[in-house]
Amino acid sequence: MKERIVKIVMVDDNLVVVSLHGHGSQGVPCMMNEEAFIGSAHLRGEVIRVRGNLADLQCYEDTTGLMVGDNVILTGHLIEMELGPGLIGATLDGLGNRLSGYGDFLPQGVIVPPLDKKKKWSFKPLVEDGARVLAGDIIGEVKETELVVHKIMVPANSPSGTIRGIAAGEFVIEDKIAELVSDDGKISELKMLQRWPIRMPRPVKSRLQLSDVLNTGIRIIDAFNPVMLGGTACVPGDFGTGKTMCQHDLARHSKVKIVIYVGCGERAGEMVELMHEFPKLIDPETGRPLVERTVLFVNTSAMPVAAREGSILVGATVGEYFRDMGYDVLLLTDSLSRQAQGMREISGRLGEIPGPQAFPAYIGAYLTRWFERAGSIACLGSGPERRGSMTIIAALSPDGGDISGDPPTQAAIQTAKVALILSRKRAAARLFPAFDPLECHSKYLDTSVEVLQRRFEQKDLPLWLKFVSALKSSVVEGERIRDQMEILGEKGIGDEEYRRYLLGEIVQKGYLNQNTFDENDRASSLERHYDMMRFLVHILDIFPLEDKRSMRRRQEDLLFEIVQANYASDYKAGYDRIIESITSASAPAADVREGEVAR
Repeated sequence: MKERIVKIVMVDDNLVVVSLHGHGSQGVPCMMNEEAFIGSAHLRGEVIRVRGNLADLQCYEDTTGLMVGDNVILTGHLIEMELGPGLIGATLDGLGNRLSGYGDFLPQGVIVPPLDKKKKWSFKPLVEDGARVLAGDIIGEVKETELVVHKIMVPANSPSGTIRGIAAGEFVIEDKIAELVSDDGKISELKMLQRWPIRMPRPVKSRLQLSDVLNTGIRIIDAFNPVMLGGTACVPGDFGTGKTMCQHDLARHSKVKIVIYVGCGERAGEMVELMHEFPKLIDPETGRPLVERTVLFVNTSAMPVAAREGSILVGATVGEYFRDMGYDVLLLTDSLSRQAQGMREISGRLGEIPGPQAFPAYIGAYLTRWFERAGSIACLGSGPERRGSMTIIAALSPDGGDISGDPPTQAAIQTAKVALILSRKRAAARLFPAFDPLECHSKYLDTSVEVLQRRFEQKDLPLWLKFVSALKSSVVEGERIRDQMEILGEKGIGDEEYRRYLLGEIVQKGYLNQNTFDENDRASSLERHYDMMRFLVHILDIFPLEDKRSMRRRQEDLLFEIVQANYASDYKAGYDRIIESITSASAPAADVREGEVAR
């Protein structure tokens, strides 16, 4: 569809209404979700509703200065994201504009392509002239950073055909690197630069059953609430509970190839600090800067609310692009609540029937469609099967910390397979990460238990799920007895119940708590998880039953020793010393009790 020019008839903040009246009896054709450029400043916008001879557009920039009668250019295509070498390490705004050279915010009407069109890349072909290829086939590669090799693929919407004129060399992303001669004889140029509509999920050969676990290094996630590789999770929490720090830890320690971080509608000061601090983070696996495998999107609360929706869609599109190369991708968003608030504002201006708390009635369906872009897939292309995955972990900030009464949070909890709920009470008690072990849950422990067991057995961790069940039961029992003690006091419960309460505390403070500033404790491999769980299950069995005061003293000493062992690189030696000290201290007492029984 060719470009058309229409006129503005109404401006209501970020909602712009245009007239589609044309010459003669026919109006101007208009496509849903079509990209548009508004006014003399060419502000970027998108058609979100067509009604008769009027079209409603949401403008992704500040509309100050727009007037009725100003021209609007309808482009004839959907909003697209540029994809190619140069994405890794980039800092982009919510619509994919590169912020480098413009400070932290772009001036009104300025559009900066996300990719450098002048930089030359060393292209290495992986197929020869005459090779037959399909959409999605990898035809070459570029070493984008020390950590990422960028695979150059046949565009996902291309026909099958034969490669012609491919050769190694130095190219900019808009140079022709080869020609594709389709089966019907048509010739198209292949470049390193591709474009894809942000609202359309990229096609795949097939979707696969989730069969592996994402190792995040955070013990309460990996053990109690596992996230599958290619799965979905949400992280609701009030301000000050540690959402941002949790996102940083997930970005640094998750065992994935590519990290996409989307700051959606967060405070400007926080996002600016993130832009300055994130490049300083080091990848613990390689010792290289984390930005060498990261794409960062920054969309602050100071920017127009409409751009918040664009940021999560652009992030998902970039994640799918790297997934199609056969990489495991982690998409982190902070936060979906801000995006939902933006949708509420636009929905109100459109006059739509509101749902609870004036959020759109379709907010649940929208989040479901977005979360469904995650998954483990067989990539398009011929030859041996190439697999990739995209895992989505989305933070939410419910108004007033009211998780149960916030519609977007409840929609996310119902849609995502894992809910990692942060507790204000635990954060105030300095128990970090502040995930509530009683409120968090993973549906994968119900729906994928056989897959999990098979995977842990393949990793030589056969008792993983049994250990998790034992430790989780101890925490639940400890919290139940704590609630009783708040009513009855310590004297109102027996010694055995008090022992179980203390053991629940040991699991929480000695296992679930982690010190993100300690080199050894900040993240745990699956093997270290397994050793810690086996040790604690043993503690549950051998912790002696004594009077309450003695058990409390013993528990405090034990917790100190466990934490010190967690901070040590040779943690196993520390655990062995703890077991030996408990058994040796308990043996004489057991002998005395046996003698008393004999008498």
